[in-house]
Amino acid sequence: MLNLIVRIGTLDYEMLKHTMNNKKKIITQFRLKRIVAFLIDAVIISILLSIVYRLTGFANFPGVLTKMIEINRTMGETGTSDATVKVMSLFNEAFLQSLIIWFCYDVVTTLLFRGSTIGKRIFRLKLTHINHKKGKLAYGLLVIVRSFFKFLSMFLFQGVPFLLSVISIFANPKSLAAYDRIARLVVADKNVV
Repeated sequence: MLNLIVRIGTLDYEMLKHTMNNKKKIITQFRLKRIVAFLIDAVIISILLSIVYRLTGFANFPGVLTKMIEINRTMGETGTSDATVKVMSLFNEAFLQSLIIWFCYDVVTTLLFRGSTIGKRIFRLKLTHINHKKGKLAYGLLVIVRSFFKFLSMFLFQGVPFLLSVISIFANPKSLAAYDRIARLVVADKNVV
Protein backbone atom coordinates (compact mmCIF):
# COMPACT_ATOMS: atom_id res chain seq x y z
CA MET A 1 0.00 0.00 0.00
CA LEU A 2 2.80 2.39 0.92
CA ASN A 3 4.50 1.56 -2.37
CA LEU A 4 1.31 2.54 -4.25
CA ILE A 5 1.11 5.87 -2.41
CA VAL A 6 4.76 6.60 -3.24
CA ARG A 7 4.12 5.77 -6.91
CA ILE A 8 1.04 8.01 -7.04
CA GLY A 9 3.00 10.79 -5.33
CA THR A 10 5.82 10.35 -7.85
CA LEU A 11 3.35 10.42 -10.75
CA ASP A 12 1.74 13.59 -9.37
CA TYR A 13 5.18 15.16 -9.00
CA GLU A 14 6.15 14.15 -12.56
CA MET A 15 2.85 15.47 -13.95
CA LEU A 16 3.30 18.75 -12.05
CA LYS A 17 6.90 19.04 -13.26
CA HIS A 18 5.77 18.33 -16.87
CA THR A 19 2.98 20.93 -16.58
CA MET A 20 5.38 23.54 -15.21
CA ASN A 21 7.88 22.84 -17.99
CA ASN A 22 5.11 23.29 -20.56
CA LYS A 23 4.05 26.60 -18.96
CA LYS A 24 7.61 27.84 -19.31
CA LYS A 25 7.46 27.05 -23.02
CA ILE A 26 4.19 28.97 -23.53
CA ILE A 27 5.80 32.34 -22.95
CA THR A 28 8.93 32.38 -25.06
CA GLN A 29 11.20 35.19 -26.09
CA PHE A 30 9.95 34.85 -29.67
CA ARG A 31 6.29 35.20 -28.65
CA LEU A 32 7.06 38.19 -26.47
CA LYS A 33 8.92 39.80 -29.38
CA ARG A 34 5.91 39.20 -31.61
CA ILE A 35 3.50 40.77 -29.10
CA VAL A 36 5.71 43.81 -28.48
CA ALA A 37 6.17 44.22 -32.25
CA PHE A 38 2.36 44.24 -32.58
CA LEU A 39 2.09 46.86 -29.83
CA ILE A 40 4.69 49.06 -31.56
CA ASP A 41 2.68 48.79 -34.79
CA ALA A 42 -0.48 49.70 -32.83
CA VAL A 43 1.20 52.87 -31.51
CA ILE A 44 2.33 53.79 -35.04
CA ILE A 45 -1.21 53.21 -36.31
CA SER A 46 -2.61 55.42 -33.54
CA ILE A 47 -0.27 58.22 -34.60
CA LEU A 48 -1.22 57.74 -38.26
CA LEU A 49 -4.92 57.76 -37.37
CA SER A 50 -4.64 61.00 -35.41
CA ILE A 51 -2.84 62.63 -38.36
CA VAL A 52 -5.49 61.37 -40.80
CA TYR A 53 -8.30 62.57 -38.50
CA ARG A 54 -6.78 66.04 -38.22
CA LEU A 55 -6.14 66.37 -41.96
CA THR A 56 -9.44 64.96 -43.20
CA GLY A 57 -11.93 65.63 -40.42
CA PHE A 58 -13.17 62.03 -40.57
CA ALA A 59 -15.01 60.61 -37.60
CA ASN A 60 -12.62 59.54 -34.86
CA PHE A 61 -12.82 57.78 -31.53
CA PRO A 62 -12.13 60.88 -29.39
CA GLY A 63 -14.82 62.68 -31.40
CA VAL A 64 -17.27 59.86 -30.77
CA LEU A 65 -16.52 59.95 -27.04
CA THR A 66 -17.01 63.73 -26.96
CA LYS A 67 -20.33 63.34 -28.78
CA MET A 68 -21.45 60.68 -26.28
CA ILE A 69 -20.62 62.91 -23.31
CA GLU A 70 -22.37 65.86 -24.96
CA ILE A 71 -25.50 63.82 -25.62
CA ASN A 72 -25.55 62.52 -22.04
CA ARG A 73 -25.34 66.06 -20.68
CA THR A 74 -27.93 67.68 -22.92
CA MET A 75 -30.54 64.97 -23.28
CA GLY A 76 -32.70 63.27 -20.75
CA GLU A 77 -34.56 60.05 -21.41
CA THR A 78 -36.38 61.49 -24.45
CA GLY A 79 -34.60 61.17 -27.73
CA THR A 80 -31.82 58.95 -26.43
CA SER A 81 -32.49 56.23 -29.00
CA ASP A 82 -31.88 58.69 -31.87
CA ALA A 83 -28.75 59.97 -30.16
CA THR A 84 -27.55 56.41 -29.56
CA VAL A 85 -28.04 55.57 -33.23
CA LYS A 86 -26.03 58.66 -34.24
CA VAL A 87 -23.19 57.83 -31.85
CA MET A 88 -23.10 54.19 -32.94
CA SER A 89 -23.03 55.29 -36.56
CA LEU A 90 -20.08 57.58 -35.82
CA PHE A 91 -18.33 54.79 -33.92
CA ASN A 92 -18.80 52.30 -36.77
CA GLU A 93 -17.50 54.86 -39.27
CA ALA A 94 -14.40 55.56 -37.16
CA PHE A 95 -13.86 51.83 -36.59
CA LEU A 96 -14.08 50.99 -40.30
CA GLN A 97 -11.73 53.84 -41.23
CA SER A 98 -9.25 52.66 -38.59
CA LEU A 99 -9.32 49.11 -39.94
CA ILE A 100 -8.82 50.31 -43.53
CA ILE A 101 -5.83 52.43 -42.53
CA TRP A 102 -4.38 49.57 -40.46
CA PHE A 103 -4.91 47.12 -43.34
CA CYS A 104 -3.05 49.45 -45.72
CA TYR A 105 -0.22 49.94 -43.20
CA ASP A 106 0.05 46.18 -42.65
CA VAL A 107 0.18 45.31 -46.36
CA VAL A 108 2.38 48.20 -47.51
CA THR A 109 4.99 47.91 -44.76
CA THR A 110 5.11 44.12 -45.00
CA LEU A 111 5.73 44.27 -48.74
CA LEU A 112 8.04 47.31 -48.56
CA PHE A 113 10.22 45.87 -45.77
CA ARG A 114 10.28 42.35 -47.27
CA GLY A 115 8.12 40.60 -44.71
CA SER A 116 8.24 42.96 -41.75
CA THR A 117 6.12 45.76 -40.41
CA ILE A 118 8.05 48.43 -38.53
CA GLY A 119 7.43 46.63 -35.23
CA LYS A 120 8.57 43.29 -36.64
CA ARG A 121 11.61 44.93 -38.20
CA ILE A 122 12.73 46.33 -34.84
CA PHE A 123 12.69 42.80 -33.38
CA ARG A 124 14.13 41.18 -36.53
CA LEU A 125 10.96 39.20 -37.23
CA LYS A 126 9.85 38.34 -40.73
CA LEU A 127 6.68 37.02 -42.35
CA THR A 128 7.55 34.13 -44.63
CA HIS A 129 5.80 31.25 -46.38
CA ILE A 130 5.40 28.15 -44.23
CA ASN A 131 7.32 26.02 -46.75
CA HIS A 132 9.84 28.81 -47.49
CA LYS A 133 8.67 28.92 -51.11
CA LYS A 134 9.89 31.81 -53.22
CA GLY A 135 7.91 33.93 -55.65
CA LYS A 136 7.23 37.62 -55.13
CA LEU A 137 3.75 37.70 -56.69
CA ALA A 138 2.46 34.71 -54.76
CA TYR A 139 3.98 36.05 -51.54
CA GLY A 140 2.43 39.48 -52.10
CA LEU A 141 -0.99 37.93 -52.66
CA LEU A 142 -0.63 35.81 -49.52
CA VAL A 143 0.28 38.92 -47.49
CA ILE A 144 -2.88 40.63 -48.76
CA VAL A 145 -4.99 37.54 -47.97
CA ARG A 146 -3.50 37.32 -44.46
CA SER A 147 -4.18 40.99 -43.74
CA PHE A 148 -7.65 40.78 -45.28
CA PHE A 149 -8.69 37.89 -43.02
CA LYS A 150 -7.09 39.52 -39.97
CA PHE A 151 -9.10 42.70 -40.42
CA LEU A 152 -12.25 41.06 -41.74
CA SER A 153 -12.49 39.11 -38.48
CA MET A 154 -11.97 42.33 -36.54
CA PHE A 155 -14.66 44.13 -38.54
CA LEU A 156 -17.31 41.41 -38.52
CA PHE A 157 -16.94 40.34 -34.92
CA GLN A 158 -15.48 43.47 -33.30
CA GLY A 159 -12.16 41.82 -32.58
CA VAL A 160 -13.26 38.58 -30.82
CA PRO A 161 -11.84 36.22 -33.50
CA PHE A 162 -8.73 38.38 -33.62
CA LEU A 163 -8.34 37.88 -29.87
CA LEU A 164 -8.75 34.13 -30.38
CA SER A 165 -6.07 34.25 -33.08
CA VAL A 166 -3.69 35.98 -30.71
CA ILE A 167 -4.41 33.33 -28.08
CA SER A 168 -3.75 30.63 -30.69
CA ILE A 169 -0.22 32.03 -31.07
CA PHE A 170 0.43 30.60 -27.61
CA ALA A 171 -1.35 27.31 -28.31
CA ASN A 172 0.84 25.86 -31.05
CA PRO A 173 4.59 25.29 -31.39
CA LYS A 174 5.04 27.48 -34.48
CA SER A 175 3.13 30.41 -32.91
CA LEU A 176 0.68 30.61 -35.81
CA ALA A 177 -2.37 32.83 -35.57
CA ALA A 178 -5.53 31.78 -37.40
CA TYR A 179 -4.91 34.29 -40.19
CA ASP A 180 -1.34 32.96 -40.55
CA ARG A 181 -2.75 29.46 -41.09
CA ILE A 182 -5.24 30.68 -43.69
CA ALA A 183 -2.53 32.42 -45.73
CA ARG A 184 0.03 29.64 -45.09
CA LEU A 185 2.49 32.21 -43.72
CA VAL A 186 4.53 32.18 -40.52
CA VAL A 187 6.29 34.89 -38.54
CA ALA A 188 9.90 33.80 -38.04
CA ASP A 189 13.06 35.20 -36.55
CA LYS A 190 15.23 36.71 -39.33
CA ASN A 191 18.32 35.24 -37.71
CA VAL A 192 16.88 31.74 -38.13
CA VAL A 193 15.33 32.04 -41.59
